[in-house]
Amino acid sequence: MRLGAIACLWLLASLVPHGYAASQTAVPAQGGRDDFLQRVRARILQSQPFRVDFVQQVYVDKEMTLEESGIIVFADRDHVKWQYLDPDFKVFILEKGRYRFYDRENNQLLRGRLGEQQEQLVWELLLSDRPNGAASWDAGRRTIRLPLDGTSGTDGAQELKIVVGAGLLPERVEQAAENDVTTVYIFRNYRSRVALPAGEFDLDLPADVEIIEEQAP
Repeated sequence: MRLGAIACLWLLASLVPHGYAASQTAVPAQGGRDDFLQRVRARILQSQPFRVDFVQQVYVDKEMTLEESGIIVFADRDHVKWQYLDPDFKVFILEKGRYRFYDRENNQLLRGRLGEQQEQLVWELLLSDRPNGAASWDAGRRTIRLPLDGTSGTDGAQELKIVVGAGLLPERVEQAAENDVTTVYIFRNYRSRVALPAGEFDLDLPADVEIIEEQAP
């Protein structure tokens, strides 16, 4: 659950402009080419900070086994909060590479830093001059595909498929794994350029919360 949230958080963050372009043929975009990914990045940048409702679904062998929902607060690529509201209350906060994940049902707070391997993974996907790690996009279908295992087009490869809406903001993400588990994220009702109150990323925790320090992979 938490790892799925991390992957999708970095997915959204990776779409924000970072000096790279990805093309349909996984080579640097040429001058004058309609760069769909760059337009999506620009739209996210124009919209932040934003709030968006989300639904997270897990499928095993194409059968849905879990559904959760809540709200995401995306201040910028270094400050993101996922607040799960249904069926259980949980909060995942990412700030400058460090995360906190509070699970109220188990009264646990997990803390740690995203490992170097995890960070390199998402940035490598956007390096358009490295064909085995580049994203591909289909502007007609408003779809971006990001291979997750450093390869493209191989059987069993993990990938993220991002479908954006007419307004160029992500509306559906599918994370496929080779073990026939697929996690789907659905984003609805974007509220763009919102004012974030002081303390938006604070956590009000009970005094007896169990704190678990996690080591980076």
